[in-house]
Amino acid sequence: MKIAYIIYPGVIISNKSNGIRSQAVEWAEILRAKGITIDLIDNWGDYNWRSYDAIHLFGSGLWVCDIIRALSEINDRIVISPIMDPTPSFSMLGSDIRYYLSKTKFFNSRVYMIANAFQKSKCLCVRSEYEKKFVAKVYKISENVFKKVPLAFDTKLNSLNWTENEKEDFCLHISSIYQERKNVLRLIEAAKKFGFKLVLAGNKGTEAQFEKIGKAIEGRPNISVLGFVSYDEKIALYRRAKVFALPSLQEGVGIVALDAAKMGCEVAITNIPGPKEYYEGKCMEVDPYNVDSIGNSIMALLAGEKRFQPTLSKYISNKYSSEAVAQNLIEMYKAIK
Repeated sequence: MKIAYIIYPGVIISNKSNGIRSQAVEWAEILRAKGITIDLIDNWGDYNWRSYDAIHLFGSGLWVCDIIRALSEINDRIVISPIMDPTPSFSMLGSDIRYYLSKTKFFNSRVYMIANAFQKSKCLCVRSEYEKKFVAKVYKISENVFKKVPLAFDTKLNSLNWTENEKEDFCLHISSIYQERKNVLRLIEAAKKFGFKLVLAGNKGTEAQFEKIGKAIEGRPNISVLGFVSYDEKIALYRRAKVFALPSLQEGVGIVALDAAKMGCEVAITNIPGPKEYYEGKCMEVDPYNVDSIGNSIMALLAGEKRFQPTLSKYISNKYSSEAVAQNLIEMYKAIK
């Protein structure tokens, strides 16, 4: 089997830190381990498009329209991963969604063009049931063309174990912490109000972007900011942290939380439908707009009043392993005619 992977052009700005790129690269690696040829398409390369059993596009937007229009004349075995992260305010009512999208310039023509491109694809590959419903509703696509393929936790964690006695009473958060959608300011407010130890790691952004976070912390000794950490340092944090919190305002899946859960962390996740689907109730779901909801959930997990480990780690290991995801992908590609 031979598959082409095409990623949206804007990935050249964020490079390796881009989540969509990470998803495509991860899938390429696990499929190559199964003996499948995956070509990561480069704009400077030359390709025999007819030779591919499937051409998989990652990302959505107007860029897909021209590509699909041209490609479908040569090889119509096209798969699209739209990768959309709707906010929790969406109620699945068309009027709500269209009100949001209407703020986009050229709304009507944009939606029509992308919908037309989606309809030319053989399959829309989504990460969650929520993403499927959102895309189907906005672009008026039949749910029959969707295939749900959940993301896998970091494959390198397969060989790593954790023990209960390594765990320490602190809450960990890893992300691009300066991004508003990660909701770090409310997480900080929760740590200040409830007094739990909070460790923040990840990209701090520029000095200007980090300024609000620095001011919010106000020198509190229970809150520390590590900034960017190496892979080994991140694993060490997963081993030690009793709780991992991801109270995002907008999130598709939240792979860092899956990785943390695999390494034995209790998880406090945003109540956005997409990310919480991955846990099936084996975590604390928080209202990302409510500091008390965030704080009370983290405190309950730190105190052991709510406990989901080690059941959660075993569940993640089985449900979201590279083996399970590879099987899902292979079935999807084989079904394309």
